[in-house]
Amino acid sequence: MGVRFGVIGESAAEVEGGLELLRRHGIAVVVTQPALRMTDGRWLARVTPQAPADGEGLGER
Repeated sequence: MGVRFGVIGESAAEVEGGLELLRRHGIAVVVTQPALRMTDGRWLARVTPQAPADGEGLGER
């Protein structure tokens, strides 16, 4: 199963700030689509959680 989500903001800088907030809270993400302008005042970046390293996943416990 794949998981992805979007980070939405009013500007590219606000989206980048949202991504940084996720990282500061320990959520490792991989940006699959950098922030793009969707409409006036609406920017979107798509991200997926970073896969755990070998031996660190739930299946390894």
